[in-house]
Amino acid sequence: MVPRSAEVVIIGAGAIGCSIAHSLTARGQRDVVVVERATIGAGSTSKAAGGIRAQFATEVEIRFSLEGIELFKRFEDEFGIDCGYVQDGYLFVVTEPAVLARYERNVAFQNHFGVPSRIISPEDVREIAPDISLDGVIAGVWCPTDGHATPNDVCMAFAARARAAGARFLEETTVTAMRSLAGGRTAVETTGGTIETPLVIVAAGANAAPVARMLGVEVPVVPKRRHVFVTDDFAGLQRPLPLVIDTGSGFYARSERQTLLMSPGDVGEASDFFEVPVDWTTLESTVEKGIRRFPILERATVRSGWAGLRPLTPDEHAIVDWLPGVPGVFCAVGFCGHGFQHAPATGTHVAEWLLDGRSSTDLSPLSFGRFAGRDTTVRGSILSGLN
Repeated sequence: MVPRSAEVVIIGAGAIGCSIAHSLTARGQRDVVVVERATIGAGSTSKAAGGIRAQFATEVEIRFSLEGIELFKRFEDEFGIDCGYVQDGYLFVVTEPAVLARYERNVAFQNHFGVPSRIISPEDVREIAPDISLDGVIAGVWCPTDGHATPNDVCMAFAARARAAGARFLEETTVTAMRSLAGGRTAVETTGGTIETPLVIVAAGANAAPVARMLGVEVPVVPKRRHVFVTDDFAGLQRPLPLVIDTGSGFYARSERQTLLMSPGDVGEASDFFEVPVDWTTLESTVEKGIRRFPILERATVRSGWAGLRPLTPDEHAIVDWLPGVPGVFCAVGFCGHGFQHAPATGTHVAEWLLDGRSSTDLSPLSFGRFAGRDTTVRGSILSGLN
């Protein structure tokens, strides 16, 4: 049943929305309602490959990653759920000198914060990934403490903890409109009724732009489809294979028990669509890219595949800020495929900002203000490790 009012309404029950709900209720905030058009975690969170890395190029993202890694390490003790967290590393394979120069700067910056990333030789690349082809490879970028976990398990754990603390989750309930009311309140109209609230938190992932548009504000978040394909079990590949990203083609892969998860990276244009059927024509390019880097993939057959949406921003960094010109509406959107891994820290710092008036981490690099006077065209890049 949709309540007539709430102290906080969160739009979106993906990893970001559920983490914020958990952090707010853990701090004592009551009367939190989370509105989700599908089911908890059913959007981009459920389609994520689960990667968790600290190899970023900005301080705020590195800090978010490191905070998240510390939580994932103790996740089972804290939540009573094994989220499948492993630290088996991220390996970027570099083929272009200009790209290597950027990674060298990034590694020096990351090391300043204690991230143990390093530039390695092609021979070291083969030590980590024995089945790789070194054709064109001039270096690798390796961080052994990066890894992955199961996004759905993490999202469900956040939601369960928030619900136990009093949060209400309205699944299969779509926000259809929003209206600003007197006194900085907002009427959130849904398919189940209208909720009046002094605080709306937009955590709508790929739907962030149309949700904000209900209040007359254009938010520069555009979804881009990304595919993941899974092979059948096949012999010969030396496992475990960490997440390996070919920066030349955008292809990436990692082992998942006896199978291999692989993706062609970003293909096609960013576009304002929200249905994500698998485009099986991308499988051919995925296999072509994969075999060039891992010839052993000629032995594999593809068992399944899925597609999800990366909510992109013009500079490929998230937006965590008050919605401009609309009192009482806060946004945590545009995580560009990093929402799952940055969800723990986002929840913590959004709760600090809303309950204490400020975050213990400087979030100004994630503000709307950075787009003032700039081209806000969203393009996307295959070089996801450079941001």
